[in-house]
Amino acid sequence: MPDLYVWIAWAIAALAFLLGTQVLGVAGLLAALIVALCVLTLTAAALGRRARGRQTRPDPRFEATDEIFRDPSSGVPTRVYVDRRTGERRYWKARDRAGR
Repeated sequence: MPDLYVWIAWAIAALAFLLGTQVLGVAGLLAALIVALCVLTLTAAALGRRARGRQTRPDPRFEATDEIFRDPSSGVPTRVYVDRRTGERRYWKARDRAGR
């Protein structure tokens, strides 16, 4: 799916360039590029927030295992979850006894 966003970004950049140089002049080019960059930045931020939200809540098809380790990059205790049907493993932040 990210490839689609790359193509959309290139299309917006090409349109901004064409509009800026042919129709609006140099000032229009700058304005169109600023608007395009703002839209792309806000879109990326929204998609990133949604992706981070998915990573913090375990998927219901995954069952928690007894494996807990400290993530070397962040130092956060992490629990291993497994999909018994496929054997796929996922890693989510370990919850305390209260379920937080």
